[in-house]
Amino acid sequence: MEDLLRRLAPQVLGVVTRLCGDFDDAEDAVQEALLAASTQWPADGLPDNQQGWLIAVAARRMTDRVRNEEARRRREDLAAIREPVDRTPTVSEYDDSLVLLFMCCHPALTPASAIPLTLRAVGGLTTAEIARAFLIPEATMAQRISRAKQRIKASGVPFARPAAGETAERLRSVLHVLYLMFTEGHAATSGAGVARGDLSVEAIRLARMVHRLLPDEPEVAGLLAMMLLNEARRPARTGPAGELVPLAAQDRSRWNRALIALYGLLERMTANPMVTLNRAVATAMVDGPAAGLALLADLDDQLPGHHRLDAVRAHLLEMTGDREAAVAHYRTAAARTTSIAERDYLTTQAARLHTGPP
Repeated sequence: MEDLLRRLAPQVLGVVTRLCGDFDDAEDAVQEALLAASTQWPADGLPDNQQGWLIAVAARRMTDRVRNEEARRRREDLAAIREPVDRTPTVSEYDDSLVLLFMCCHPALTPASAIPLTLRAVGGLTTAEIARAFLIPEATMAQRISRAKQRIKASGVPFARPAAGETAERLRSVLHVLYLMFTEGHAATSGAGVARGDLSVEAIRLARMVHRLLPDEPEVAGLLAMMLLNEARRPARTGPAGELVPLAAQDRSRWNRALIALYGLLERMTANPMVTLNRAVATAMVDGPAAGLALLADLDDQLPGHHRLDAVRAHLLEMTGDREAAVAHYRTAAARTTSIAERDYLTTQAARLHTGPP
C-alpha cells in the first residue's frame, strides 16, 4: 500500500495542481486524499482506478476548502470548476508528474529552493530526509520549502508543460533532484532497509521520461546510465536477511582505476564534502588506508556529527590495524545513524573487533 501511494502521489498532485492552479492548496488536498486511501482501501479493497479515486477525493477537498473560507468568498465561483464529476477524472496523456517536476524547478526559484521543493512534491521524501541530503537542520529545510511554495504561488507560474526554450534552463535542477532521489533510494538514510527500491525505481522512471523528452541531451543519458548500473548491482549489497554486505566482501573485479581519478574532477566541480568522503574510500583502496585517512582530516568541520564520516574513518583505521580507534568510531557511527540496517552493521563491526582475536 505504501509503495502504491508513493508511486501515485506525484501523478495525482500534478493533475490536481493543473485543475485548480494552486500548488500549495493542491498539495494539502492530495495529502488528505492519500490519508483517506490508506485507511479505506485496506478495508474496502482497491478501486478499479486508484489514480482517479485519489483525484476525485482531492478535488472534493479543494471544493470544501473554497466554500468554507469566508475570507475568500470571491473564489467560490471556482468551486463549480473544481467539483468532481461522475465520470473518471481526465488524466493528461503527458504524465503530470513530469510537468510537476519541471514546474517545481522553475527559474523563479533558486536551485537551493527548487530542489528541496521538488524532492518533497515529486520524490515524496520527508523534510528530515531532504535536510540530511543537504547537511542542514530539519527546521531550516522546512522554512526553505515553505518559502519556495509561496514564491511559486506569488509568481503565477502556469501549470503546463514547459516550452522548448524553458526546458534547458530548468534541466540542471531537474537532474539534481533525480540524482538525490536515486541516492536516497540506493542508500536509505533511515528505516530498516539498506535501500529503498521504490524510490530508486521512481527516480529511474522519471529519468527515462526526461530522456524521452530530451533524447540528445548527454547529461540526461549519463545520469540514467549511472542509475541503471547501480540499480543492477543493488541485490549484491545485502545478504539473505537484508543485512548490509561490506564493500570488501563484494565483487570488485569490475572496478575501473581511471574512474577513481574522476573523483578529483568531481570534487573540484562540486566542492561537496560527500564527494571527498567517497574519494577517500577509493583512494584507500588504491594507495592504502593512510592516504584515505589524510583526505578525511578536513571533513570534521564540514560534516559535523555525520555518521558516514565516522563509519569511513572506522573502516580505514581497521585497515591500518588500529582496532581500538576503529571500535570507537564504529560505535559513534552506529549511535548517529538513523538507518536500522546501517546501525546493526556498524554495531556488529564494533563487536567483532572488540571481542575478536588481536
